Amino acid sequence: MKYKIFEPYEDRMIAFSTEREGYFSNGSEGVSNGAYGSLNLCHYVGDNPEHVRINRQLFCQYHNIEPNNLFIPRQTHTNNVKCVSETDDFEETDGLISNIKGSCIGINTADCLPVLIYDPTHHTAATLHAGWRGLVGRIVTKGIEMMKREFGSAASDLLCAVGPAISTEIYEVGDELKPQFADAGFPIEDIFIDRADWTKSHLDLKAAVKFELLNCGIKKENIEISDICTYQHSTKYFSARKLGINSGRIFSGVILK
Repeated sequence: MKYKIFEPYEDRMIAFSTEREGYFSNGSEGVSNGAYGSLNLCHYVGDNPEHVRINRQLFCQYHNIEPNNLFIPRQTHTNNVKCVSETDDFEETDGLISNIKGSCIGINTADCLPVLIYDPTHHTAATLHAGWRGLVGRIVTKGIEMMKREFGSAASDLLCAVGPAISTEIYEVGDELKPQFADAGFPIEDIFIDRADWTKSHLDLKAAVKFELLNCGIKKENIEISDICTYQHSTKYFSARKLGINSGRIFSGVILK
C-alpha cells in the first residue's frame, strides 16, 4: 500500500508498506510460504534465509535499487535511530534516516506502528519502528530531532504516515504500562481505554503516536494514519499476535529517487 500524504512527491520518493502476498506488476512474486506469506523481507523471524534473500533480490530488481542500497535493521524494540550514511551497523536498531539518492530504508512490523517521515525541503526520510517500548522511549521524537540536527529539517515541513498496526479494540495490555507512559509524558486518559466488557485496559497506539508527532511540531494536516488493524486483517497483513512470532513482517519503507 502507498500513502496519499506523499503523492505530490512521487517523482522524488516512494513510501509504502508491503502486504503478505507479494505480487509485482512485472509478473514476479515472493517465494516465502506459510506464515511468512510470499514477500517476507525480514531476516530474523525464522523464515528460510534463501527465501528472504530471493525476496530482497526481487524487491530491489523491481524498484531498480542496488542491493547494497537496501537498508533493513535488526530491530529489538529499542529507541536507537541511526543515519545510514554514518554506519553500516544496524544491529539493535529501530529507526533509520537517509538522504542518499537511490537508497531504500525500511523497518519491519507485525502489529507495531511503522512510522514514515519525509522532509521534501531537504529530501531526507526516516523510518521508525514504534511499538509500546519504542513509544515510551520516545523513538519518534528522537528520530525527528536527529533529522533536525543532522539535516536541518524543520518539524513544520515534515510529512508523516503511520501504517497498519494492531487496533485499540484488540490490543489488550497490562496496567503496568500506564505508569511507564505517564512517566514518558503521554496523556494516559487519551491512550488507555477501559470498557465494562473488557477484563484489561486496551492501548491506542495510534493515538499515542499522533500525540507524539503533534508534540514534536508536526502539523495535523501533515499526518496520515492508517485505520487498518493488522490482527483483524491478518490474511492481508502480518500480525504476530494472530500468526505467532515466527511469521513474516510488513516491510514499510521509503525509496529516495
